[in-house]
Amino acid sequence: MASTQHTQMDSLEIAEFVENQQTGVLSLAHENDSYGIPVSFVFNEEDQNVYLRLGYGQTSTKREFVDAVDRASFIVYDHTDEGWKSVLARGRLERLAESSLDSSEVEVIRNLHIPYFQVFDTDFEDLEINIVRINVTELTGIVAGQAANS
Repeated sequence: MASTQHTQMDSLEIAEFVENQQTGVLSLAHENDSYGIPVSFVFNEEDQNVYLRLGYGQTSTKREFVDAVDRASFIVYDHTDEGWKSVLARGRLERLAESSLDSSEVEVIRNLHIPYFQVFDTDFEDLEINIVRINVTELTGIVAGQAANS
């Protein structure tokens, strides 16, 4: 019979795993309500922060939550042959102006390849696009896998 073992990932394992992923789930909570959305992202190993490109329509629930909160959780996960891996990043949300980006951030954001596809009846021109950084204060990772019992 097999049991599941959980192992903490070190910072190198976390960076390697996250750099090979393209999507995660951004979770936001305000007062008695919460909101979670799948988003594309890029992880900057140098500053250990997560960068997102968010598009807002006229009546965007996403914008309401991003504007209302200071902190967020972001999880990246994937299945493995033995089980699964996940990384949780928590930190402060910060909307970035293009003019405030330093050269390393510009390079990171260039790697933020997010194809546009139409989810709602909103033209791309009608979306407000923002770059948002999660200034990570907590970064943890877990590997779960099967281990044989003796």
